[in-house]
Amino acid sequence: MKKLFSIFAMAALMLASAGCDKIDINNTHKPYTPIGGNKTVLIKDFTGARCVNCPAAAETAHELQHRLGEDRIFILSVHAGGLAQPVGQFPDFLTEEGTAWYNDNASNPLFSVDHVALTDGNTLYVEQIDTPVADALAEPQTFDITVENTYDESSRKLDVKSDVKAVADYEGQLYVSYCLVEDSIVGWQITPEGLNREYVFRNVFRGTVNGYEGSLFKDGQALANDAKTFNCSMTLDSIYNPNQCYVLGYVFEKTSGKILQSVMEKIK
Repeated sequence: MKKLFSIFAMAALMLASAGCDKIDINNTHKPYTPIGGNKTVLIKDFTGARCVNCPAAAETAHELQHRLGEDRIFILSVHAGGLAQPVGQFPDFLTEEGTAWYNDNASNPLFSVDHVALTDGNTLYVEQIDTPVADALAEPQTFDITVENTYDESSRKLDVKSDVKAVADYEGQLYVSYCLVEDSIVGWQITPEGLNREYVFRNVFRGTVNGYEGSLFKDGQALANDAKTFNCSMTLDSIYNPNQCYVLGYVFEKTSGKILQSVMEKIK
């Protein structure tokens, strides 16, 4: 059996560089100064356990988060694409929503800043996200969103209550999405040093709580102080650790895919 696992690992190492973009970590992070305000930013990190360069990319994104503000920058690790396919003992973090967001791209790691999905207009490499993140932080806040979670240990049912309010006039097809995120999952990951069987996966996207399309806030013009309360629920899979799970909520404009404000809260 150990020999079989070794064969899987060796095959994965040979394939890991295909469609996996090398990150020059010495060429990242321009010296931005944290900006005041309440606008939050969501970085979606499209990654894969068999992508040899993805761990370095994830680390640089987290370094950017630490420097510019952990309370204003959130990271969602979306496993999608060929290098996220579960082979042998590699973890299965694939989701239907993540595959749709990945949008048939051919490589990892890739990033989007305040966007629902990867498109030609918002597909970024990690060394390109500094300026978009800083620009997004400097934008005026147009919405406020809060999340309150209630989790029942016996039934594993998660209930989410969320208040969304426009703090400025905004026109568009405005929706709200709630995502389940699990942190600190240990599993196999290909790295430049080889196979790491005890790699810690951060901020893993497990799926949406209120469906792929999200929930409608306003179709048309939202006026300042327009508000709405959303309620949704799900039952956690038995393999998820509720002590390491969060709900990420965000308001987005459906036509452009732009995320306008986000928030992340632990479920317990």
